[in-house]
Amino acid sequence: MACKITHRALRDQQIRFANREAAERYAEIMGGGVENWVFTTVPSVVAEYGWGPYPERAPRNRELTPAG
Repeated sequence: MACKITHRALRDQQIRFANREAAERYAEIMGGGVENWVFTTVPSVVAEYGWGPYPERAPRNRELTPAG
């Protein structure tokens, strides 16, 4: 399940991660520790949209025209 973190002091700073472990690593290394962040579980991109984390690779609906 994906994880979104929100900085306690800077409420407009939110970052989304593929999993909680990655979010905790970021909080420890870049954000001053996990105590400075609120962790929220969110649906993954695959569950939400039906495709992976790269929107440019999402399936496109194309109209096929007969050749000839």
